Amino acid sequence: MLRATLKSLLSRKLRLVLSGFAIILGVMFVASAFVLTDSLGGRFEQLFQTLNKDVAVQVQATDEAQEEVTPPLLTEADLDRLAAVDGVRSVAGDASSEGITPFRKDNGKALPAGAPHLGIGLADDDFVADGLLHVAEGRAAQADSEVTLTRYTAEQTGHQIGDRIKIYVPRSATSPEWTVVGLLEYSGGRTSLGGETMVGFTVPEAQRLFYGTTGVFGAAQLEAEPGVSQQTLKQRVATVTPTGFEAITGQEAADEQASQLKQLLTFVNWFFLGFALIALLVGMFLIFNTFNIIIAQRSRELALLRALGASWRQVTGSVLVEALVVGVIASTLGLGAGIAVAAGLQALASAAGFPLPEGGLTVSSTAIIASYLVGVVMTVIAALVPAVRAAGVPPIAAMRDVVRPDKSLRALTITGGVITAISIALLSIGLVGVEGLTAVALGGGVLLAVVGVALLSPALTRPVAGTIGLLVSWGAATGIGRRNTLRNPRRTAVTAAALMVGVTLVSAVSVIGASLKASVTDLVENDLSAAVIVTTGVVAPPSGKEGFDPARLEQAARIPGVTQVLATHLAVLPLDGNANSYVQAADLPTARSLMSMEQVSGTLTPSGDNEAIVDDGTAETNGWKLGSTFVVTMPVGGDRTYTIAGIYQRTAVANGVILPPSQVQYFAGPLAFQGLVQVSEGTDVAAVTRQVEQLMADYPLVSVVDQASFIKQQTSAVDQLLVIFYVLLALAVLVAFLGIINTLVLSIYERTRELGLLRAVGMGRPQILAMVGVESLLMAVFGCLLGVGLGVALGVTVTEVLRNLDAISIVALPYLQLVGFLVAAALAGVLAAAWPAWRASRLNVLQAISYE
Repeated sequence: MLRATLKSLLSRKLRLVLSGFAIILGVMFVASAFVLTDSLGGRFEQLFQTLNKDVAVQVQATDEAQEEVTPPLLTEADLDRLAAVDGVRSVAGDASSEGITPFRKDNGKALPAGAPHLGIGLADDDFVADGLLHVAEGRAAQADSEVTLTRYTAEQTGHQIGDRIKIYVPRSATSPEWTVVGLLEYSGGRTSLGGETMVGFTVPEAQRLFYGTTGVFGAAQLEAEPGVSQQTLKQRVATVTPTGFEAITGQEAADEQASQLKQLLTFVNWFFLGFALIALLVGMFLIFNTFNIIIAQRSRELALLRALGASWRQVTGSVLVEALVVGVIASTLGLGAGIAVAAGLQALASAAGFPLPEGGLTVSSTAIIASYLVGVVMTVIAALVPAVRAAGVPPIAAMRDVVRPDKSLRALTITGGVITAISIALLSIGLVGVEGLTAVALGGGVLLAVVGVALLSPALTRPVAGTIGLLVSWGAATGIGRRNTLRNPRRTAVTAAALMVGVTLVSAVSVIGASLKASVTDLVENDLSAAVIVTTGVVAPPSGKEGFDPARLEQAARIPGVTQVLATHLAVLPLDGNANSYVQAADLPTARSLMSMEQVSGTLTPSGDNEAIVDDGTAETNGWKLGSTFVVTMPVGGDRTYTIAGIYQRTAVANGVILPPSQVQYFAGPLAFQGLVQVSEGTDVAAVTRQVEQLMADYPLVSVVDQASFIKQQTSAVDQLLVIFYVLLALAVLVAFLGIINTLVLSIYERTRELGLLRAVGMGRPQILAMVGVESLLMAVFGCLLGVGLGVALGVTVTEVLRNLDAISIVALPYLQLVGFLVAAALAGVLAAAWPAWRASRLNVLQAISYE
């Protein structure tokens, strides 16, 4: 029986290759996700091990202390106490910081954000020479006006020894210049460890720049005497560690640094695995349909095996063995493709100017097992129902042609209807916003909606696809093509359902993206009365290090045509000792004018320094009213009490607590986070924008744009995200179109005699091409139509939930895109029919008539 199964499989290689391709794509996603994340994790883990190879113990601020606006620092006295611990060979204080951004020599612009921009205090030539870094050219900085650069930093900025280089330092109101006196390399001649830039200052200069005073350090690295273990030294050092600090071993420090990276890589891994699941789900439809058609074609063969004594188990097993072989081969090819994709992505990153740490590809046992497990199991599961159906072929069918009528669609339709009803109920719960159930109900509702509509699709085939068919079938040949599509609604529905899944996701994402973009546009045009907008490009909550000197906006107020300017300071601070909230400080009369703030009660222009205004949502949440007092824990000066003088209507632009500008002195730093510039009617906005941009040239994180550019800037992130989703989901759609090709090819095998008879009675090759083309067109448009309809419904539902959460203000439908999906599906359906139709038109008439 096994020999017969394998021979049967080998005789149908062409019929199974397309279904195998679907598994290849899905497994490729799985393998590339694991190999890429494992390889990157291995590279950076080795890097962190190298960085900490001479560190026995590291003394650093605790996690709680690092979250403070002003983290604790180590003094020279602290280092002396650490050095006196038994077993300590040497102590090195660490004065370093991120965000130290150098400017290019040619155009005077700062290097773009992306890879880390680091600054470090280097003690002297001897210290540098003994460590991971060494001076490759020139010398180390000795005066506070001098700096050394890594070779990679010099390459990126175009500077050489002797040049003056401009450098941005967080919290600084200006970007001063230093003289480059040397170039650094890492051991092994590497110019960079992972695409970072690094500027080396003298230790006193680094302390002044990073901490605002000299004689302090952010951390310390301790080297142990020979024979003293890291764990032993850690225990000894812990007894003299200052408050707010902790002692960890060098290995723990490397593991901690690696774990932070692995959290990011885990997100990347699950992102890829999500699309792998989609591709495999679509592939399951394809495999299910393929085996269903093959079983129908082999009814006489299987019945003959039953008549010769093959048991139900043997027949079922023979089909599952075929699926197993297909799954193993496809998984092997998918694993190889995934490894190649991971290698290509790493090479692409290096070629794009993001050098990665040294290391090669890591193909772990997890990647191999997961690839085979996912590919083989999903293939076998998809073939299970056809296998059971194969075993049900009666032996009498071997003796004569038996026409097996299609089963009733009633049970399938009822099941689909019940599941769809449940999905609607869950989506309704998500819309209502039941506390703690919104996300679960929404996710479950979306999943069940896709399943329910897929089960309902056979019942929808005749009314929907039949109606579409009337529009494209004008002659006898195309009419036959329409009837061929409708005579087996299950097969047509399964083929279309594979396409439906991909199109549903694309359509839903398009609706959400269009709503986000429309909301941003409405927000800027209606709620922000400013011609020029100054923004600080920081994704995380502001720490007080980012922004610009508000005095620059005061200079902008003197530009001809400028009527008003507003500098807004932003911080995330505890209110009444509870969770952190956004707290702003701004000139309240100007803020009311430029942010279109609507007064609810009280006054929006209080005169007292200890008076504040809050939005109605924040007031309701905290149970505040006019005259209520609350406490803000400030970075400088500690707790301060404020009285609510006014309440305003919450908008996406204006929300939270707003304090008078005099309270900026208690914030972490004097830098403003956002600026608004209004101009008089008829003023050249572009000219004003250029002048304000020149005033902000010292701040690399700050961008200056007009309203139209600001809208484009804010929506570009949505566009980029949509492109990523479209590209990845396009692979799932590609698998679905392969399913259409596969179905048509197998259908042609199944209808060989029928096609021969049609040719014999006078149907020409162009008519055969038209007939098969209509079949493909109907399946593609039917699946796309289901996907667009379901995707729009789900997209609108999710958008409504986001609107209830104040994340979106407008629900918008991308009509042109949705129509484009249908047109693309129609064109792709015609293309998908090209090869199967050509094969059908080339059949030998006499051989086709006699085909068994």
